[in-house]
Amino acid sequence: MPTNANLVVVASNGKVSVGPTATPAPTNVASALNAGFLEVGFISEEGATFTESKDITDINAWQSFYPIRKIVNARSVQVSFAMREFNKRAIEFALGGTVAKVASEWTYTPPSPTATGIVSLVVEWFDGTKSYRLYFPTGIVSEAVESTLTRTAAADLPVTFAATDPGTGGSIYTLFTNDVAFSS
Repeated sequence: MPTNANLVVVASNGKVSVGPTATPAPTNVASALNAGFLEVGFISEEGATFTESKDITDINAWQSFYPIRKIVNARSVQVSFAMREFNKRAIEFALGGTVAKVASEWTYTPPSPTATGIVSLVVEWFDGTKSYRLYFPTGIVSEAVESTLTRTAAADLPVTFAATDPGTGGSIYTLFTNDVAFSS
């Protein structure tokens, strides 16, 4: 297969939206997301990192230096990114809990220790006329959220969102695109 520079994707812009798991799922790359999905705001210039991994056990045999079989024990799918904005949606998504207005100010209350914070997530990115939409029906923020507060840099909210089994027999995630490269 010859090389083709037009097949290289540069995610020059994008956005992340979060919604309750009951929010109707997107069905394509072009239509507007349901109003239940709310954009979390600016994401750091590093964008988002999508990871799909497997936990594999090797079955070895006396007669072979190489595994004779591999068994997939578990699979994991996650997306990581750093939110640049401290707003209600970003804080509630990253940390769980709730933000509420009390008198003339806002108060953040952490979730109960056993709360899972399961939500739906959509990551979208664009390269010229090519659009991509990655939809996760269910998942949670699975890693520690560590924000550095300093005089010389943005106080980001870095999150790792781990997809969970939606329990409906559906896919753990769906990628929609209008990229014609997928037709070949």
